Amino acid sequence: MSQDEAEKLLQSSKNQKRSTSEPSEGEETIDLTQAIQEAYAAIDAGEASSNITVRDANLAALFHGLEKSGKLPDMATDARSELNRDDEVTVSRSQTIGNLVRIGLHEVDPDAVDTALEAKKEYLLAQEDEF
Repeated sequence: MSQDEAEKLLQSSKNQKRSTSEPSEGEETIDLTQAIQEAYAAIDAGEASSNITVRDANLAALFHGLEKSGKLPDMATDARSELNRDDEVTVSRSQTIGNLVRIGLHEVDPDAVDTALEAKKEYLLAQEDEF
């Protein structure tokens, strides 16, 4: 790759938009319930990923440390207890992180979590109503 090509690629990447939680200018916003239901449909259709990604060296180091020190299972149990979930089940690192995110989301915006629960119920019921 020539110096000019590398410079063009660098400039091109600088001009690309990064994904944000804010709608773009002129982009229509929709109701959260509807947005969640559309996201479930996209995930079910394979058009959207069911994974979320977080790049954070501090959190990565913390979770590696929790695993290596043997403290992650206790944290998993505490998180499941906080969510009133069966604590007899062995959960993965991924499930534990998901549970901790749920706890944090509920702490920050319990209405959004309640809306998500209702949206999921409505989405699942709508799937059952289809023939």
